[in-house]
Amino acid sequence: MADILHRLRIQTQPERVFEAISTAEGIRQWWTRDAEMDARSGGDGVFGFYNRRFQAKVMVTAMTPPSHLAWEVLNQAWPGRIITFDLEADAVGTALNFAHRGFPEANDAYASANTRWGFYLVSLKNHIEKGEGAPNPDNLSL
Repeated sequence: MADILHRLRIQTQPERVFEAISTAEGIRQWWTRDAEMDARSGGDGVFGFYNRRFQAKVMVTAMTPPSHLAWEVLNQAWPGRIITFDLEADAVGTALNFAHRGFPEANDAYASANTRWGFYLVSLKNHIEKGEGAPNPDNLSL
């Protein structure tokens, strides 16, 4: 199995980061403008890209504000089925540990997802710190 792992620091409190990753309005600012999210444990989310040519459906499997959020991928968007966001306060603000787990191998699908998650997590950081996220479809160069 191959897992995507990213860690970044965001200069704000964990509560603000948690809101950006757990609500439809927050997600629209850094990941995709086409976002629906029932922000509660057991709630569903749908994220569309490129007029829904690519669509990810998830279920919130764990939600412990402001430190932990977990999704299970419900459709065939990615071979990796588990996505987690773990937040911890630190001297800079918030350390975000991101994981997208369960890819059967480190192949082209894995590489593409890894690159895109890196881009979008920097978009999250820029949204919070600079007010300038780059969600889809604003990121047409990807």
